[in-house]
Amino acid sequence: MRVCGIVAEYNPLHSGHRWHIAETRQRVGVDCAIVCCMSGNWVQRGEAALLPKHQRARAALMSGADVVLELPTPYALLSAEGFAKSAVHILLNLGVVTDLSFGAETDDIDALTGIAHTLLEHRTVQETLAQLKTGISYAAARERALFAAIEEQAELIRSPNNILAIEYLKALIRSDSAVTAHAIPRLGAGHDSGEATGGTASASHIRAMLRTGATVRDVAPWMPESSASLLLESLESGTALVDLERLETAMLSALWRLSPEELARLGDIAEGLEHRLHAAIREGRSLQDTVRAARTRRYPEARIRRLLLRAFLGITAGETELPPPYARVLGMSDRGRQVLRAASKETGLPILTKPAHVRGLSPRARALFEREVIRTDLWQLALPAWKDSPRGGEWRTPCAFENAENL
Repeated sequence: MRVCGIVAEYNPLHSGHRWHIAETRQRVGVDCAIVCCMSGNWVQRGEAALLPKHQRARAALMSGADVVLELPTPYALLSAEGFAKSAVHILLNLGVVTDLSFGAETDDIDALTGIAHTLLEHRTVQETLAQLKTGISYAAARERALFAAIEEQAELIRSPNNILAIEYLKALIRSDSAVTAHAIPRLGAGHDSGEATGGTASASHIRAMLRTGATVRDVAPWMPESSASLLLESLESGTALVDLERLETAMLSALWRLSPEELARLGDIAEGLEHRLHAAIREGRSLQDTVRAARTRRYPEARIRRLLLRAFLGITAGETELPPPYARVLGMSDRGRQVLRAASKETGLPILTKPAHVRGLSPRARALFEREVIRTDLWQLALPAWKDSPRGGEWRTPCAFENAENL
């Protein structure tokens, strides 16, 4: 059986995501199993996920995925490079993944792979570092360095989807993997598009609509019926539509207590950014004030949001010095059971299908899971029905399961 990995957030899962899963099967083989590695309750743009991770896992299963694994919070809140590298590590270390599929603005896998190789070359790295000294962002510096190397293809790294696609390919190259990569052109609206296009809407657009008063009926045209039903179920129970404004006072209180030296231990901090961040925290009267005060051309808003969230959640660079130490299963289909059974014979990476398995983990892995418990509790404080959410739910929430005949 061929097994194809997909890295995702599904925040929330929309029609473009379902199309990507279906198109992946068309390219890899209709009988292939789909294994997703998905961010948990905190996502890479430095925000809280809209829906609980287990509900998003259910949505993925109901749209054709067979296994949904969690990318632990410290790794989900890394830069695009660290995020991609960590997710690919989990997928490859299952020992059964034969393919990797990702969205991109182009399906020219040779061009994307060529750029990935170029970016890993020493001269490109050195040129990127030289460009950074001009005060521009890392993304802009890398684009200039790439333009100097291969002018005609430099524009390919300007779109968010291509940027992540190239990071996935870099991770495959670094691991010397024989996995086959598939670039699937994005369907309809762009990654952060503020409007619906071609019958689809981005997850960003759907989230923005919901946060400004739209109903599930309003966004349902751009979502699979099963995903919209799960969204409605969560909204009615008060376990969706997470809003960090509910956490703002708690976050500011935690951030105000941090020294520049403590901020420097977050990781992704360089050239005195900890002092700029500290000053912005001291002056800010809201999270958005703080982000705006700290951002620069070199340090865009998404990076600042990730740093503030890492600081609030107590994540330091030390937590991600080593790759993820386990693969936690959030959901699986009956075919997914077969995949995990095969993986258990091939991998040295512990596979957690229920919280009780945590007892058998190494001290480092168990400590990561226990911190994940606390970070989920903090995420729940941003829910409309946070007072009804029990603490320590990570220890009790079962893996989601969908039978194939129900899909």
